[in-house]
Amino acid sequence: MMQQAQATSPVIQYSGNVLERRQRAAAEYLAWADHHAHVIAREEAAHVQRGGLQVLDQRSAAAQQELWARRRMHERHLRDSAMAQLRHR
Repeated sequence: MMQQAQATSPVIQYSGNVLERRQRAAAEYLAWADHHAHVIAREEAAHVQRGGLQVLDQRSAAAQQELWARRRMHERHLRDSAMAQLRHR
């Protein structure tokens, strides 16, 4: 007698509580956004170090540091602006 293997998929249970679902979705989105930002930063750094489509002057370490500093300053400005908007709601 041959036994059949039954594939059982995990059962996903959804809460009836809308607030709970939204909080879980927000937490998942924030985790994804953080991971995505990390991946993008690594890809951009690798692209700059490989030379990309840049002029010789822009391949210098000083130009890379300046570019990175400008990006970080822009990210901080966006973050600070978002936090200020959240505080004033």
